[in-house]
Amino acid sequence: MNARITIAIAWLALLTAPIALVVGHLGLHNLSWARNQISTYAALAPNGAWITAAMLLTALSLLCLGISISSRRAPGADLLNQIVSMMFGVAVSGLLILACFEETAMNMNQLKKSSFAAIRQQTFHDVGLLLFFYSSTIVLTISGAIVALHGSDWTRRVSGAIIAVTGPIAYVALTSSWPKFLGLGDVDAGMKQRGAFLSLWIGALLLLTLITNKEHRA
Repeated sequence: MNARITIAIAWLALLTAPIALVVGHLGLHNLSWARNQISTYAALAPNGAWITAAMLLTALSLLCLGISISSRRAPGADLLNQIVSMMFGVAVSGLLILACFEETAMNMNQLKKSSFAAIRQQTFHDVGLLLFFYSSTIVLTISGAIVALHGSDWTRRVSGAIIAVTGPIAYVALTSSWPKFLGLGDVDAGMKQRGAFLSLWIGALLLLTLITNKEHRA
């Protein structure tokens, strides 16, 4: 019963987080989703509190995923499952830091003109972002690999392989200049960041689906 409650909370949080994110982008402002990062919306947009709510909901869903995985260990993958659970915890910590420390500078020019307190806050913010992104990327890659190697049937193995590649796809989406190949030369970090986070969300959604199906068969 406790396992099903955890999974239900994970589903609710994971599905409502994008809704809160979209609401946070609404309202009258001069920001652009293609150029400005999500953290900028959280700090400056009139509905920025919804962005923070999306961060907290995502943290809740990842926490529930980590708990679910730690309670169901595939034979031969105990150590990897423990690592996965810890990495989910690191990702959750990163999101909580992001929610607590708003962005104070959108670029280096603004940061150079900031006060010491603002620079310190931006430093914590950046650390939280790095913890969340890289931990999520790694944990989806490892989780997908575990399912691909230890899945009970070919459907789960294929799903695991897809989950495993969502991590690297997110990294490439964030660090490469893929919008230019689509003819979007004026697009900056905003679209790349959202593309990366979409890949991570899809990976988490697929992973939660596999966990849910396994729980129903148990």
